[in-house]
This record gives sequence, C-alpha cells and structure tokens, in this order.
Amino acid sequence: MEDIKETFYHTVAPLDFGYNYRVGTYLQRYIDALKDKKILGAKCPQCGKVVVPPRKYCGACNKVREEYVELSQEGTLENYTVGHITLEKGQVNQAESPYIVGMIKLGGADNLLVGKVAGVSPQEVKTGMRLKAVWKDQTEGEYSDLDHFEPV
Repeated sequence: MEDIKETFYHTVAPLDFGYNYRVGTYLQRYIDALKDKKILGAKCPQCGKVVVPPRKYCGACNKVREEYVELSQEGTLENYTVGHITLEKGQVNQAESPYIVGMIKLGGADNLLVGKVAGVSPQEVKTGMRLKAVWKDQTEGEYSDLDHFEPV
C-alpha cells in the first residue's frame, strides 16, 4: 500500500489545453487601450472612485460606471511578494531566478493593480517605491503589452 501512496504523491499530470474567453466590453476597452500604451480605469458617477482594470458596477454604490479615465503610468508599490517557483502546464518548477509581483497604486486609481516588478532586486525592493509602467516595443492589444513596472 505504501508504494501506491508514494506513486500518487509524485505523479504529475500536465494540463495543456487552450480555450477562448470573452472578456466583455469593459475589459475589452481596457485591453484595447493597452495597445496604445494607455491604462484606463472606470469612474463611478456617484462616489467618483476609479478602478483599474475597469469593472461595470461600483462595489461601494452599485452604480454602473460608464466613464473611462486614463490613469497615470506611475504609481506607488503598496505590497509585493517574491516568487521562487513557476507553474507551467500543471507542473511546479523552480524559477530561473526570484521575481517580484507587486500591487501598485497608480495615480488616479482608488484600487491596486497587480503587475510584475523588474529593475530592482528582491533584496532592495520595498513598499513605497515609485514605479513606472514599461511597455513591450510592439504592442498588440493584449494583457502582456504592459510588460512590467520598474523604479522611476
């Protein structure tokens, strides 16, 4: 019985499949703006809070957000984590090097945007750092157009 249990815990079943997902009009407008190297948020008509990525309904007021606003490409690192592993096709692997995922408060936004942080080592990163958006050279209207954030 021990041999079966040991085999079970070490078996890897990689998942490799693609699917199409309709993001809806709010997120599509956000993604389309990334192609032009712009970051859009949606503003509540009642309380004025701006969220990024845009969402249709305000969580505080339950009002429909119809106004889009362009946000600053700079912000403050509010929190972060350092990653040491990756998940690829269902398999956990050691990352080539530690990487940083941050929660950034962009100028003009009332919430935090999650993004990759580069240009600073895990030993030197700290909350409160000022960061700026870094774009791919060739944007295509995809989430990955906003490549990462780095120190200003």
